[in-house]
Amino acid sequence: MREDNHEKRIFYKFIFLLVVTGLIVIVWIWKWTADDPKEQDPKEMFETSSQQENMQEPVNIDEEKINAVLKDEGESKKPDAADENKQSEQTESNQEEDDLEQKYIIQYSEREVEQAKEQAEKVLALYILQVTDWDKWEDAVTANYLENMQKEMTNFKDEKAKRELDAIDLFASQPLKDGEITFGAYASWHVTVKGKSTSKPMQLYYITLQKAGDKWIVSNMVTPNNQNMEGEGKKN
Repeated sequence: MREDNHEKRIFYKFIFLLVVTGLIVIVWIWKWTADDPKEQDPKEMFETSSQQENMQEPVNIDEEKINAVLKDEGESKKPDAADENKQSEQTESNQEEDDLEQKYIIQYSEREVEQAKEQAEKVLALYILQVTDWDKWEDAVTANYLENMQKEMTNFKDEKAKRELDAIDLFASQPLKDGEITFGAYASWHVTVKGKSTSKPMQLYYITLQKAGDKWIVSNMVTPNNQNMEGEGKKN
């Protein structure tokens, strides 16, 4: 009887251990599937591990190339020396023109300088447009200059070409003689023949004015080095 009871106890213990072991296995399987519902392929696990290692490794940066790029960017941002010189010269030129005009104003008055500028612009426009209505020239130029213009316009005016003035930009210039006012002027215009544009000239002129009574009139007008004036200096 005792032997039978002993065997039963051993059997019950064995059953108990099996049940406990089964429960442990079930809990472990449940935990595994809950943490990773999709079973990973060993190959995928290896690739994932390799990617993580690569991300952790420092990237091999070519420092020389980076330095070269930074150097090029730095040089490109530096202002060009030629441009700086050009801007400086332009600033100095504008300052000189303003100073000359101010000297004219101090010497003659602002009203007289403005009247001289208007007269210079008017005569230059008449010249460029080849206006031969001489009444418009009178009281704007000296008698000698009017005579020269009448000869020049008669000999060199092109009746087929039509001119249209685009712009005149006046600036004060150094006078050749005391008692005179000189203006420089950049003039641009275009020439059409039978309705078709043939050229768009631009020219620098220097216009000299002298006092006649209570106003200023043009006594001379030249281009740099006295060249390129239509009809001037031309010999057949």
